[in-house]
Amino acid sequence: MRPWGPIRAFHRTEEDAIHRTMLRICDDVGFLVESEAILGRLAAFGARVDKAAGRVFFAPGLVEKFIAASDRFDWEAVEPSVSGSAGVYHGYYLDPDTDEFVPWTLPNLLRYLKVAHHLEHTSGFISVNFGIRGVPEAATEPFFHYLAFKLQGTSASGVTDVRQAPVALEMCEAAAAELGDDGRRRFRGVVYMVSPLKLGHQEAEVFSFFAERGIVVGIGHMLSQGGTAPVTLAGALALNLAQDIFTHAVHRAYFGGRGFGVGCAVSPLDMRTGMYCYGRPEQQLANVALAQMARRYCVPFWGHCGLSDAKRPSAEAGYQKAMGAIPTLMACGRAYISTGLLSVDEVFSPVQMVIDNEMVGALKRFARGFEVSEETLAFDLIKQAGPGGGFLATEHTVRHFRGELWEPRIFAREMLPAWQRHGAKTDVDMAREIVHNLMSREPLPSRISDALERRLLAILHKATGHKLSPVELV
Repeated sequence: MRPWGPIRAFHRTEEDAIHRTMLRICDDVGFLVESEAILGRLAAFGARVDKAAGRVFFAPGLVEKFIAASDRFDWEAVEPSVSGSAGVYHGYYLDPDTDEFVPWTLPNLLRYLKVAHHLEHTSGFISVNFGIRGVPEAATEPFFHYLAFKLQGTSASGVTDVRQAPVALEMCEAAAAELGDDGRRRFRGVVYMVSPLKLGHQEAEVFSFFAERGIVVGIGHMLSQGGTAPVTLAGALALNLAQDIFTHAVHRAYFGGRGFGVGCAVSPLDMRTGMYCYGRPEQQLANVALAQMARRYCVPFWGHCGLSDAKRPSAEAGYQKAMGAIPTLMACGRAYISTGLLSVDEVFSPVQMVIDNEMVGALKRFARGFEVSEETLAFDLIKQAGPGGGFLATEHTVRHFRGELWEPRIFAREMLPAWQRHGAKTDVDMAREIVHNLMSREPLPSRISDALERRLLAILHKATGHKLSPVELV
């Protein structure tokens, strides 16, 4: 039994209307691309290009052909999955000892990733580059690529300044030379469409630099209802689909293939404060709706979920993360929790990470479903126990309970009197104890040799003029 299925957000006629509106956006409104090279590629791909205006348009027939030619995704064969990871971005570290919000320092960042490393359902990673105390501003991007290689064996995923692109590429090639593979496999990169229907100059330059060398860079977009998209969910969904067509067309124009998928990072803009919100039900409505469109197109889907607007570990954080993950899991069979992340990607809490790790474990159990067989139906056992009998002391229970029943580490598993006798600890108390335990364990492992580390730091020194010492892992 698999506990998920095709939840529908709207009727077929409404689905058709969203699809038609997407086609009209692609054909009548088009996309602003601040790159002659990318415009030229798209023209060769079959798009209609106005070079003077820097605009590209996709006719309905081209879009329909593009979708029809895409790789088919077998929705019936999807195995439900839930994952968790702890990325680090610009923001504040919520210190588990002082409970204060403090700017990132290198020691805190390493401790945060160490907690992730030692949790069973969470993996840590370095995503974008950001300012951090102790690292010169001019060396920030190369430093994070070096640190990412040391901790995960790949580059960080952000190149925000095209002048840093050759540095990132040189580091990838140096790593590949030691590890015996292609440097392209070592690069992780993504640029974003900051404004709707527009690939800006800086982002286009970064994309082109790598794409012209055969290296794939993702193109992402995150729409806000009432900000960068219509406040009405239907309009935001149509715009999101149009941008998915555009980003995948750019990739196909450069790299060929038949890849296409629908993604969703649509969230509402708070009309009172201007906050871009992650913990609102509209985000999950958007995920369910676009998962339905992905089924229509027979392509894969991913949805932004498992996030929160809360500032500290709290009931608000737990309910928002769960509310975000469960509808998406039910709609497409997959969900993702950003463990430790709070306040719309600006607060990083190791205590919340432990709580989220527990949630991922519970959701994995839910996603696994259960077996229906003669053994699990247990008719003979029920007959043997009969009216008034019990099952606690049976061999059947001993044989199956570990695989059948999920067991928490920090969520309550005692009645009130026993809980009080054992210290009356809340989930936050328990999580904080686990954080301290994990921070005292063995250091993070390095993924690279000392020789490669020296080579990466030499590349950084040559590019920036800053000579940095090797990072000591905690």
